Amino acid sequence: MVNTSSEHRPGRVLKYSATALVLVLLAYAAFLVSQSWRVAKSGQASQLSTIAALSGNSIDIYFTQLQIGMQNLGADLAVTHKKPDLDRAFALVRRFQNLHTELDNVMLIRGDGQILLTGTTPNGPDLPTLAGDPVFKQIRDELLQGSPFVISQPVTGHIDTSWVVSARYAVTDEAGKLAYIISANLPVDMMQRYWIDSITPRITALGLVRDDGYLVSSYPEPDASSRDKMYGKPVEGAMADYLRAHNHPQQGLVEIRNSDGKTTGLLVMRRLQHYPLTLFVEMPVTEIRAAWWHDMHAPYFLMALVLACTFAFYSMRFQRRAWSVEKRREELRHHYEHALRERSQNEIFMFDTDTLQVTYANDAAREKLGYTLEQLQKTTLPGLQPEPGIETFGTMLEQLRRGERESITYQTVQARVNGSTYPVEVTLQLLTAEDGIGRLLAIVHDLTALKQAEENIRKFNAPVERRDSR
Repeated sequence: MVNTSSEHRPGRVLKYSATALVLVLLAYAAFLVSQSWRVAKSGQASQLSTIAALSGNSIDIYFTQLQIGMQNLGADLAVTHKKPDLDRAFALVRRFQNLHTELDNVMLIRGDGQILLTGTTPNGPDLPTLAGDPVFKQIRDELLQGSPFVISQPVTGHIDTSWVVSARYAVTDEAGKLAYIISANLPVDMMQRYWIDSITPRITALGLVRDDGYLVSSYPEPDASSRDKMYGKPVEGAMADYLRAHNHPQQGLVEIRNSDGKTTGLLVMRRLQHYPLTLFVEMPVTEIRAAWWHDMHAPYFLMALVLACTFAFYSMRFQRRAWSVEKRREELRHHYEHALRERSQNEIFMFDTDTLQVTYANDAAREKLGYTLEQLQKTTLPGLQPEPGIETFGTMLEQLRRGERESITYQTVQARVNGSTYPVEVTLQLLTAEDGIGRLLAIVHDLTALKQAEENIRKFNAPVERRDSR
């Protein structure tokens, strides 16, 4: 006997070799992808750290210059304090504001909270006092207990309801008592305009936060409906937790994660050198992934091409075989159904399930009834079989629709085109075609011969039954 197993061995070896090659390539690709992703994420984190360092240094320098300017203004005002000259004080404050056009407003506030003047409004009786404002008391305590220059938490303006951040400087007299407070209002988007040129398009959030958690500035600028929530209370989340846990470090990196534990962004923090403020820069993972994909090397594409060709080859081979088998099976089914309908001695009808109108009738049905197909397509099932009635047909069709019965068989009479009738037995089935539309199939069997035979038997037995009755 010939050993035929060796004939299939090369095919099996080729199949196993191809499978092993695909597995090796997949494993190698997974390793390279994982390694390159870690490198890309580390590189983006380094880029964010550089942006944070440069932006932080620029803002630190600006605050230092602003502090020096307010300190010089305070020294000039301290001379005025010995002999109050509010006209000279107004000139000094106005000159300072003209030199710092980025400031919204500069105010000179007496130590008890009375606003003496602003950079645009000289001293007058209409200026309000902040003595009863709890926020002012908090600011005054902060100035007396710490540095004479502070960046305060955001507050709403006294004239309008816009949010402002104030840089405040305490002016004391020779005895060390608080004489004046110079308050320079920075709009919350001022620092955004200051660093906007250095922001890369992939950054989605950048801002400054105080040690107490209050935002000083944020990019992008929130809409009006969310400003109260953003500036009116300390921030929460991964950044706030990290800063508190590490006692506001000089720098830090946090991976922001969603509720499923997946990383959604990188957050880099950098503390200003001379002020208790932390600058943060955030980039979403989608942008990091886009940059990583842009820097992918040729081997990745080559491996993807090899894998794609391998899978495409086997997929096309199997799909073509499956398609051929399915096509042949479908052709045989159509040929069988066509032959069954056209060559069957029984009458076969198809009806619309909604209107019960004839949509198809085979040759036997058209010959028995004397109708053409066009005439039958204008006829309904109750029109051919008037005895059951439309209500009965509706009940039977509902049972088929609900799946209570697979088919329904009943006997009735069927009307020809000339008005004559003949007895039939009808089997109804509900079929669903490939287009998803249900159709009613009726297989009609002519009972004329059967009824005639029964009648002949009855007539043949009638004399015998009469003799027996005597």
